[in-house]
Amino acid sequence: MTRRGRAVTGEVSLRRSPLVAGAGLPAGTPATVLLRDVGWTTLVDLRLATAQDGSGADTAAVESALGLRLPAAGRLSSDGERLAVWLGPGWWLLDWPDELDRRGVDPGGVDPGGVDPGGVDPGKAEQALDPPLVRRLRAAGGRLSAVEVSAGFAVLEVTGPHAPAVLAHGCSIDLHPRVFGPGRAARTMLAKAQVVLAHTDDAARGEAPTYRIWVRSSFARYLVAWLLDAATEYLA
Repeated sequence: MTRRGRAVTGEVSLRRSPLVAGAGLPAGTPATVLLRDVGWTTLVDLRLATAQDGSGADTAAVESALGLRLPAAGRLSSDGERLAVWLGPGWWLLDWPDELDRRGVDPGGVDPGGVDPGGVDPGKAEQALDPPLVRRLRAAGGRLSAVEVSAGFAVLEVTGPHAPAVLAHGCSIDLHPRVFGPGRAARTMLAKAQVVLAHTDDAARGEAPTYRIWVRSSFARYLVAWLLDAATEYLA
């Protein structure tokens, strides 16, 4: 492998939210309801061969690599910054802070833009483009699939006392705290768009109700427009 100087220059970020081009999110207030574009995060679709209860040697190795427990059915795990959301048996969505610098370069690894394409195995070159999280998971071994899906989703947050009421306009899930309280997550439909919805606040610490929404990039602007319309009555 031949390393050359980094070929990525300038201040243009290659890793950005699908909404960065201008979703026009007007300012709400935390006292009512606030809609926020979370921006770019590293999203990984993780599939793992596990026992029915989610246990097994592969699970333990993956959790060690993550530094976070994989949640059980209908739940999420979080340490305040990193989230793991259960999507189905042996299937999770990982939402991690971006581990690359603003230009899309791994500070601790080889810049894919600075690799001599004539001296690199294509498979290795492709692996060099994977985020550090994916590489750590694959290094953990076991029967798993870890695929970055960051560019395929927008990540939104709806916060405030009226957040459940806004979401209830287009979601069939019972969002009452006794049913879908903090730590709960589900794949569902929101305003006819397929989403992953998670209740992420810590009620014990007095935090306002907060919901994180992962939606396909192609539906992101539509869903933002719908959420803004649904929130109108609470912003007066």
